[in-house]
Amino acid sequence: MVSTSSGSQFKLENDAKCDTFGALWRILGANSSAQRIFGEATGFSLLLTTLHSFQNDSENEGTESSLHTHMKIFGFLLRAMTAAVCNNSVNRIRLHTILSSNTFYDLLSESGLLCVDCEKQVILLLLELALEIVLPPTSNLQVESICSETSEDESSFLSATSFGLSRLDKERVYNASAVVVLIRSLLVFTPKVQLELLRFIEKLAIAGRFNQENLTSVGMGKRYSCYSFLLTYFDMAPYVFVTLLLHRMCWPST
Repeated sequence: MVSTSSGSQFKLENDAKCDTFGALWRILGANSSAQRIFGEATGFSLLLTTLHSFQNDSENEGTESSLHTHMKIFGFLLRAMTAAVCNNSVNRIRLHTILSSNTFYDLLSESGLLCVDCEKQVILLLLELALEIVLPPTSNLQVESICSETSEDESSFLSATSFGLSRLDKERVYNASAVVVLIRSLLVFTPKVQLELLRFIEKLAIAGRFNQENLTSVGMGKRYSCYSFLLTYFDMAPYVFVTLLLHRMCWPST
């Protein structure tokens, strides 16, 4: 809802929401003063209000149509949030408060975005937020599997190319709470995506002490242990491999 100077309110159309977040992305990327004002004005609460608005939209639109629309809006929103938090230590704390709340996770789960059709896009957007990789919002977020020369996998959608980078081995995890959201959602994702995500997080965890400390500070070790315990009851090879990865990531070599 948008309020005018006269006090009246009206609801933004979906395209207008994307335009607004796109403009916000440009403003926040222009200077640190815009970031400061955004944070002080509780701008990160847009994560909650936008996800909450999806519930009402789903009641009025077809499931497939609303899902596509919500994914588009969510993409613009997350990239605006990444611009808002990039290189800003104070805003990182404000973002952590939102992402670590049960309210955010519940709203994300209820949004329907954690599904087969959208899981890769959601993972990419949250990892961009975690690593503070600022990319322009786009109406058509494409996710492609890139052949890897160094991995036993034939292909992976999580690569340096996916984030518009030449390499990822030196990337830092600034907002580990975004990674925690993905770990909490792990069992919702398809098995192959689970493995790719865990391998990627493992690479981040062993990349340096900075990443290890940030991931540990948000309780990643406890969450890994919990999922490891649960996954040992699945008599399926992919899940067994996930369990092994969880153990390796919980206690990375130093």
